[in-house]
Formats: sequence, structure tokens, C-alpha cells
Amino acid sequence: MTNEQWENVLSRAGAVLNFGIEKKEQVQNSKMAKLIAAVPFIAGCNKAVETSFSHLIIYLMSLDESAKDIYFHKSEDDNDIYSRLFPISNFSGGHTKIIQCCMDLAALCMLSNYKKDMEQDMKIGKYNPINDGAWNYETISKKLLDNIDKNIRSEISDLYTKEDALKGYWG
Repeated sequence: MTNEQWENVLSRAGAVLNFGIEKKEQVQNSKMAKLIAAVPFIAGCNKAVETSFSHLIIYLMSLDESAKDIYFHKSEDDNDIYSRLFPISNFSGGHTKIIQCCMDLAALCMLSNYKKDMEQDMKIGKYNPINDGAWNYETISKKLLDNIDKNIRSEISDLYTKEDALKGYWG
């Protein structure tokens, strides 16, 4: 994804979501936002701009206070690590190993976020699949890291690394 493509997708999303300067800068500096927007371009998907824009909008809506509870993890998401990523996993064509690596990075970030938030989630009564025993962090993270190591390319790691994902910063 070129800087021009990123600016195009980001500015359109910002216009639709009525971002001010501060919010746009926050998103512009978000590695996860850029990864999500970049996947269709990096993977060579058909309709890359349309897919990038759609996925970025969904991601940004999932962070908004007015809609974030819609995207919270629920027990029905426990059976598949990618379940919560489903809304941003629709691609037309493209290199499947690149797409999978990016989805693995997003899943690792999400999993690491659950691990990081375990204590806080328990205090406030927020569902967390690690706290509930539905997910084993060590087992799942090892599998994701192995998959990432097999498929990561410089086009991906220039934007987002497994070290970024392990920090667990989703927003």
C-alpha cells in the first residue's frame, strides 16, 4: 500500500465518519488501522480500494463508543479465533498466504489484548475467553506465531510485525 493509497482510503473514511484533525491523526498513526486497510493492496486483491475502505470503516466503527459493544467478544466466538475478524476478512482474489498472515497478525493482536486485559476484564465483568478458560493463550499464540513466521513478507512486516501484535494494542 502506497502512502497515496493510504491517504485516499483514510481521508474518505474520515469524511464518512466525520473525523476531526485529531481523530484523523490518531487513525493515521494506528498500525492496526493501516494493516487492515493495506491487506487488499499487499495481497493483490481485486477491488482493493473498495475492500480496503470497507474493512477500515468496519474496524473504525468497532472502536467507536456508540457501536463497540456490537463487536465485543461473545461466547459464540470461542470456537474460532478468527470469528471476530469475520467482518474484515472478505477478499476478492489475492494471495491467500499474505491474507492469512495478516489475519494471523490481527488474531495474535486480539489474543494478546485479551491476555493484557485479563485482570481489568475480570474486575468489570467483561467476557474474556482467556479468563473463561475457552482459550489457552500459550497454545494459540504459538500456533499463530508459527503461521506468521512461515508466511510473513517484508511488505507486511514493513507495516506490522509480530512484536506489534504481541503488544495487544487493538485500537
